[in-house]
Amino acid sequence: MKHICLPTIVAAVLLLPGCGGPQSALSPAGLEAELIANLFWWMTAGAGIIWLGVLALALFASKQRGEEDRSRRGNWIIFGGAAAPAVVLAVLLVFGLAMLQQMLAVPPKDSLRVHVHAEQWWWRFRYEIPGRLPFETANELRLPVGEPVEFLLHSTNVIHSFWIPSLGGKVDVIPGRVNRLVLHPTRTGTFLGTCAEFCGVGHAKMAMQAVVVSKDVFGPWVETMQGAAKP
Repeated sequence: MKHICLPTIVAAVLLLPGCGGPQSALSPAGLEAELIANLFWWMTAGAGIIWLGVLALALFASKQRGEEDRSRRGNWIIFGGAAAPAVVLAVLLVFGLAMLQQMLAVPPKDSLRVHVHAEQWWWRFRYEIPGRLPFETANELRLPVGEPVEFLLHSTNVIHSFWIPSLGGKVDVIPGRVNRLVLHPTRTGTFLGTCAEFCGVGHAKMAMQAVVVSKDVFGPWVETMQGAAKP
């Protein structure tokens, strides 16, 4: 048992650093990412319960002898191998579906809107702020902390996938269709994003940065960008 546990513990310790960082879905910096991380941990706990139950059931079945024990073993297999996992999975399904309403909520009309254009092979971001001139950036997003941001995703070439793991889930960018994503950054910092769908020979170049700043910093940056956008 000692020889089995030691490699497991070492492997777990080595994998722990992968749970953090600027491109980790388990280090949330947005409301949507927090929901996804919570779902992950609940699903991990549910999978652990099912796994432990199956191990206990296998150990129990291995010790049964005789006709009476065989009958009892069959009842435990039905309950522990079918009914209990079904209940756990049903609870996880209800928990996951309950998140959808919050994740798909429409932001206020005066929210920041960013049109995301997936090019081959880079990202073009067009900012639309009510009452201000639109402007564009490439491969870098600048977002205000604590404010909802609506992203409208466009592609005129192939299928891409827009994903900033620390801020929220990924959404496909499909030619001929405009998909929508809403993110609510909750802390400042620089977070890495990528295209999560293989889109051609330049796929690896489709990296981006999302810089979340305070409102006091975001306002002057918008003024600077608008000045540069004026003819």
